[in-house]
Amino acid sequence: MKTYETMKAVRFQHCDPAGVVFTPQYFNLFMEVVEDWFSHLGHSFSKIVIKEHQGIPAMRIVARFLKPSFLGDRLQFSLNVKRLREKNILVSITAFCNGECRCTAEFLFGFATLSSLSLVEWPEALREGMSEYLQGR
Repeated sequence: MKTYETMKAVRFQHCDPAGVVFTPQYFNLFMEVVEDWFSHLGHSFSKIVIKEHQGIPAMRIVARFLKPSFLGDRLQFSLNVKRLREKNILVSITAFCNGECRCTAEFLFGFATLSSLSLVEWPEALREGMSEYLQGR
């Protein structure tokens, strides 16, 4: 099983006036991680959304915020696939700073056409790439 990892800097735009990450901004960071992972798999969001008119709507999100993060922190994000089905995927994302877990999230994403907003099967090449990150594989 592979783990996708990427580093994100906590910027001023992520913080409240006290320099603490404003909780909703974590969701922007989580989505950046997912978007980066898709690009790493060779399926950029610009290709999927603009050229292929498809998307990955969030169907369920469960997040836990364990410790605050601050302006200037560098967060190490890791992403794993917990479940991969024909038309959806459950991913787990964890953020660490200096070895300390700051937050976790699970996202259930579907794969949909933008014209009808109905779920469709993952393209085979993308599904194969995602399966390499499947836990317990």
